[in-house]
Amino acid sequence: MAVQFIDLSVPMEQNPGELAPYGFEQTGHQEGADRFARQFDGSRKDFPGEEFLNMEMITASTHTGTHFDAPLHFGSRSEGAPAASIDEVPLEWCFGDGVVLDFTHIQAGRAIEKQDIVQELERIEYTLKPLDIVLIRTGADRHWGTSKYLTDYPGMSREATAFLTGQGIRLMGIDSYGFDRPFKHMISDYKRTGDNAYLFPAHFWGREQTYCHMERLANLEQIPVPYGFKVACFPIKIRQAGAAWVRAVAIVE
Repeated sequence: MAVQFIDLSVPMEQNPGELAPYGFEQTGHQEGADRFARQFDGSRKDFPGEEFLNMEMITASTHTGTHFDAPLHFGSRSEGAPAASIDEVPLEWCFGDGVVLDFTHIQAGRAIEKQDIVQELERIEYTLKPLDIVLIRTGADRHWGTSKYLTDYPGMSREATAFLTGQGIRLMGIDSYGFDRPFKHMISDYKRTGDNAYLFPAHFWGREQTYCHMERLANLEQIPVPYGFKVACFPIKIRQAGAAWVRAVAIVE
């Protein structure tokens, strides 16, 4: 049986869609040979083809590119207990049956509500089960690499996130810059009302019920079915971190 692997990740790089500074320093093969040869009073000629091994040094936020947010990112405690860091996330949460929910019809800046989730599940005729990995498709990844990526997308509401965790979902992901609505909309509503419930409501739901989410997924439109496929998305193991980079992949048979 043929198996299709679909890359659901964007690359780590500096572009107008990335706010956090990103440093990338590469040592080439010949430069690497010169540097390493100094350790034994040699030269690049000591290596085959006068080349050694190349190497990269990266300085980046754990939220650069496609990444996986652990409960610790949302707050110090979750469900009344210390929140799990990224190295403590159960591996069984990171591989499972995938479900794509299509919200490309929802305009940028709007919240994806519980009823939107319910209606989309009815449309695709699917009933969620515990440990499904839910992928929220907004279509915002088309703006990757531009400043629109930071502002032109809908985001999850607290109620929609709570509905999913209530179905036993422990990992979900979205193909936009952030899981909540764009910051400019949240801060505008907060300043207008003085109600801090407008600030990162989906993120902060993780303090009430333990879950994880991925941000900056891509290519969800390439998954040919809304369910009936697997998702593999194991985050890099960084001790006591609230997030880590992830290479998310859909596996379709």
